Amino acid sequence: MAGSMRNARSAGLLFLVLTPAYNWAQSRPPAPAAGVTPSLDGVWQGPYVPDTKRALGHDLPLTPLGKQKFASVDTATDPTSYCLPVGPARAIQAPFPFQIVQSPTMVAILFEYQRTFRIIYLDGREHPTDWEPDWYGHSLGHWEGDTLVVDTVNLNDQSWVDTAGHQHSDKLHLTERFQKIDKDVIKWTVTFEDPVYYTEPWSISTNLKRQDTSIMSYACEENEKDRGHLDAARKSK
Repeated sequence: MAGSMRNARSAGLLFLVLTPAYNWAQSRPPAPAAGVTPSLDGVWQGPYVPDTKRALGHDLPLTPLGKQKFASVDTATDPTSYCLPVGPARAIQAPFPFQIVQSPTMVAILFEYQRTFRIIYLDGREHPTDWEPDWYGHSLGHWEGDTLVVDTVNLNDQSWVDTAGHQHSDKLHLTERFQKIDKDVIKWTVTFEDPVYYTEPWSISTNLKRQDTSIMSYACEENEKDRGHLDAARKSK
């Protein structure tokens, strides 16, 4: 009888020990099979990063020109106050969700902010030599295990890196890594390389979290009213 009770208690303890581990394992996404890329499909959002200096943890490695431009920046002239696009990295750091739509040959990122989009080609093509620089540039991607690596060039110099007013030239080269670390989390790392404004490449990372929502319509139009408040604040200094 005593032996039976001991066996029952042992079985109960084993169940209590194994159940949390089993539940944890069940909550984890299954590891992708060899040669199978993870899915980034879904609606995601990261924390708002108004100043990349804070995300970096120290001053940005500015060139003399970069320091001059930042010291004299007027935040009332932020391109977003004119309803102009924010560029690929700042769009991800904005306080708005975005949707990733993935296929074997391309990844599209649909931004709620300003209702814009970017396309990342995965079909092995090269960057074009005759691409006119634009707001989101030209992006190519490839998979390294569980990580989508994206290379973006041909960006114009009209957008800002962040709300604080750090700027860049049309020589800006972005390298992003979208690492699927959990079914609900993507670790996003972006490296900025611009020899005109920065003395060396620098990187910041943040976690993008899955959102149980849909992206909404966003309109930034010529009747925008907030810039007048910015101008008034500037003139009162």
